[in-house]
Amino acid sequence: MARRYDSRTTIFSPEGRLYQVEYAMEAIGHAGTCLGILGSDGIVLAAERRNTNKLLDEVFNSEKIYKLHE
Repeated sequence: MARRYDSRTTIFSPEGRLYQVEYAMEAIGHAGTCLGILGSDGIVLAAERRNTNKLLDEVFNSEKIYKLHE
């Protein structure tokens, strides 16, 4: 029954539900953390990528920022 009412965000189901909004809220719950910082000379965007593969070792850490000089 939900199929007829989930194609647009402005169509309510007979129960008064907006399925597209519910789908979006569910997707937010599964998403990783993201952060945006606006500075006077630029912006910084950062996001967390969650590991969804159960076969990968959780102890493994792939760091992408390294200290080059002390």
